[in-house]
Parts: sequence; structure tokens; C-alpha cells
Amino acid sequence: MGDLLLGIHGGANATAAIAVNGHLAHCVQEERLTGIKGYMGFPHHAVAACLHAVGADPADITEVVYGSRSGPVDHCPREEWLHRLASFHQQAQPAITDTEAALVAAAPGALSQRVTAMLHHGGITAARITYVDHHTAHAAAAYYGLRTDPDRPYLVLTCDGFGDGACATVSTWTAGQRTEIARTDMRNSIGLLWFWFTHAAGFTPHEDEYKLMGMAPYARPSRAREVADILHGYLSLDPSGLHLRRTTALSIERAWPDIEQRLRGRRFDDQFAGLQLFTEDLVTRWARNAVTATGVRNVLVGGGVFMNIKVNQRIAGLDCVDTFAAFPSCGDESLPIGALYHHLAVVQGHRAVEPLSDCYLGDDITPDEARHAVAGTDLHIHEPDHIDDVFAKLLADGEIVARCAGRMEYGARALGNRSILANPADADAPRRLNQLIKQRDFWMPFAPAILNSHQHRYIRNPDQLRSPYMMLGFDIQPDAATDMIAAIHPADLSCRPQIVDDDSPTGLAAILHAYHARTGRAALLNTSLNLHGRPIARTAADAVDVLLNSDLAYLQLGPYLVTKHAPTYQGSSQYPPLDQE
Repeated sequence: MGDLLLGIHGGANATAAIAVNGHLAHCVQEERLTGIKGYMGFPHHAVAACLHAVGADPADITEVVYGSRSGPVDHCPREEWLHRLASFHQQAQPAITDTEAALVAAAPGALSQRVTAMLHHGGITAARITYVDHHTAHAAAAYYGLRTDPDRPYLVLTCDGFGDGACATVSTWTAGQRTEIARTDMRNSIGLLWFWFTHAAGFTPHEDEYKLMGMAPYARPSRAREVADILHGYLSLDPSGLHLRRTTALSIERAWPDIEQRLRGRRFDDQFAGLQLFTEDLVTRWARNAVTATGVRNVLVGGGVFMNIKVNQRIAGLDCVDTFAAFPSCGDESLPIGALYHHLAVVQGHRAVEPLSDCYLGDDITPDEARHAVAGTDLHIHEPDHIDDVFAKLLADGEIVARCAGRMEYGARALGNRSILANPADADAPRRLNQLIKQRDFWMPFAPAILNSHQHRYIRNPDQLRSPYMMLGFDIQPDAATDMIAAIHPADLSCRPQIVDDDSPTGLAAILHAYHARTGRAALLNTSLNLHGRPIARTAADAVDVLLNSDLAYLQLGPYLVTKHAPTYQGSSQYPPLDQE
């Protein structure tokens, strides 16, 4: 079996990952197995899935690395979570940061007992347990996962809500050696500011912050600036420019009632836009100061605040930054990966740690699973010779199609293997997707998948930044709106592209090539394969459930095309229905 190392995060968006002989083999979020989006708690099912994926028993685990010094938390259903938040200020409940501080201060033995008990629940009894500081794990994920040269110095920034007493760090990494330059106390958290804005707007914190980002471009810039100026009065930078610093005696969350009062009467879109502008301004100044202080111009980032693509775009565009990359889906779901990387570097040396090659770290779809998922339904299943050509024809004809093939993507964003695809030039596609399938908030934009060799036609990317994971925002080319109108933000004509390598083996590249050959367009609208309020589909059965409970008509399921009706045309070859016994 070899050396098995299990990485765990037990909290919001609980996740587990496993490495076999130093190679990251599998990673999955608990939500994909429970159907509870953003699952909060210990990832019991994800741990079991990681073991199953590598054919291991619980007793085979040699070491567990836990991506925090202050967890895990008990599972909290969404309704209870929102109820607790609603009563937070009215009943003077302990602050989130107060609770975190208590966990950090708890005796290490108590934490170890708690984690050990949960692991024993899953049958893992003999493994050693190592705890990696929360922000060290975020930084390690960014450094080891994204570095392109092990000898090059990198500046690594982390920023999130909070973890192990901090909300942000600045560090330099050279040949695997980390030097922490600055660490910001969690009571100065810009991530918690987003948390409370999200809750006050009636959304779910830790889950719906992206909805505020999506609304922000609709507001008038002058009104956004007024809100940003108010927020700058509560949170700024210290004299060194390397720490976030609140300007009140209260923590940011304790100051929230006062902030909320100052914003009362302002339009919600103005508030969201002001929060976005404030975040861009503050985090970009912080990043510039870090580059100036260290002299390191190659910047890598991790932590949930860097899920904000506009912030990443602003940092990447700084004249003092030579290279930039954000770890994919860099919220707390990345902590198990960072903890694994950190431990492997300590044990085997930093050069032995393999950078992240892609995000396809989940379950594959086998032909047997696909046929079993369709059996007993009224669906039709076929095996075309060239499914990419069939998909391209459907898309060119204006159909919306789903794809569940290959290994599932890790993280928050679908990258072609668990995706819904559509013609990006169809201005009506967002309405059709929302009405028939996604039921997303009306203001939320969709994103494009673009062939790398054609990206110059669609986006402005003078530094040729890589964007395989939808972690960067880009402005579009002046004449690209017509070809991508359904896959860009309608308010500011920006986009969050997945730039797909032309020779990518996942299957999405082949579909893009075939679609380009038919239409002249080398881009597609790409959104996640799921029903509203549910996690992204993991299994063949999950994908069939989406097909049956939406107005989708076409689904690639492994090597097969699954349809709600018999096709009225033939693709690149004749293909009879399969026996569904």
C-alpha cells in the first residue's frame, strides 16, 4: 500500500485529502457526499471516500495532518447556523472570534483527544496526528501547489475570515524555507466584514459572499466610493503597511452594529459595490507594501478572501508584480492540501513536493456506473464514436448540454468535468439556464471556458497569466462581447474565464476544438452541474438526478450520451441505443 498521509479540515466546507507515497491522490469536500452545500463539521464521509479511492483501510493510514490548531467543530445545520447568527447581537452571544480564541487557547491535549475520537469513529486508530497552523496550511497550498521553480523566491499572502487567531499573513518562501513577515490578528478581519455583510443581506455566510461580488458592478461608482470611504474608517493598514488594523476599540464583528447603522438607508447594490471597492483598495495596497518591503515580485495567494477575482486581477496588474497566481478554490477547503504539502516538505524535503497539476482530484465515472444510473429510467443512452463532435453539433444548434465525465473537480468551480455548457453568443442563454435549470439569482453572471490558443480574441491578458481554475478576472476585448455575451458580466463586461490548454486530456478541450470548427468560436459558457442549492454533482447518479429534475435534455455520462428523447439526427457516426439491462 505504501505510505498513506490523510489531510483533514473539519469546519465550514469540511474536506479531506489523501497522499500516497507523497503524491496527492484524492480530495473531496464533505458536501459532495452528504448533499449539504458548504457542510460544516467533521468530514467523516470524505475521509471514507479518500480511503476507498486508493483502496485502503482505515488501519493503513500512517499519519493524519490536520489543517488547524483549533478545531474541529460539530455539524451545524444551516437553519441552526442562521438562527445563531440572528441572535448574535441581540442576546450578546459570544463573538465568533471569541469562540475561536477560546479554541486556540485550549490545551493541545484536548484538541488531540477530540480529533482522535472523531478519527476512531471512522476506524482510524493507529495513525499519528500532526497539527498545521491554519495560515501556514493556506500558505503551503499556494507555495507548493503553484510554484513553477523551487529555487525562485516567492511572496505568499494569505487572507480569510479567521483561523488559529489570525486573518492574514505575509511570508517569503525561498527553497522551501518560510519566513513570516507579518500576521494580522483575527479581530481585524476583512473576511469577517464580508461575513456580516452577507448575513445582513439575508444570505448565508461562508457560502453566498459571491452573490455580493456579482451585484457590485451594477452600482454607480460614486455611490460605491461613499460606502468604501465609510468602511475605510473602520479598517485600514498599520504604519508598516503589512498588517490590517481596525480603527476602533472593538473587533470588526463587534463593531458591525455601528457599521450597519452608518449604512442604513443606502441601496443594497451600493453597499455591495462599496464593500468590493474597499476590499480591492485595501488588499491591493497591502500587497504592494508587501512586495516593496520584501523585494519579492513573484506573488502567490491563498485563503478565502482571494476567491475574489477582482482583487486578484488588481494585484496581478500591479507594476511591482512580475508573476501572480491564486490557489484554486482557496477557501478552507484547501487546508487539507496545504497541510499535506507542508508535512511532505518537512519529512521528504521541499523538492519532493509535486506542484498541483490540475484540480481533477475526485471520483471518475465508469461505464458500469453510468449504465446503472440510467437503468430503470425513461432516458435513452447511446455511445457515439466521437462524443465531442456530437456535443459541438448540439451546442451549435442552440442546445444546453451537461457533462459528467472523468474525475470530478475539487473545489467550488466546475472546470468541464461536472459542467453545464452553452453557446456563449446566445444572449438568452442565461435566462434559459436560470429558468430551466440553475434558478440562480438573476444578477449573477456566468463564466466562459476558452481555448488557450484563442484567448487573445476574447480577453485582455498582456502578461499571459494562466487561468486554468477560474481564479482571475479579466476585461474582455472590445469586439468580443458579441461572441461571449452570455458568459460575461453584463454590467462591466468582465469575465472569469477558464483558459483551457489546447491539448488538455479532460475532454473539454476536444469539445471546444469541435465547436470552433463548426462555429468559429473557441469559447463556451461553462457553469456547474447541479440543481439550485445543491452541491456540484459527484456521481453518475447525481448527474442523472440533475437531468431528470431539470429541463436539461442532453447529458454526457462517462463515454455515453444520455438523452430524454431519441436523437432526431445522427452525429459523426451511427450509434444505436445500448442495452440498459
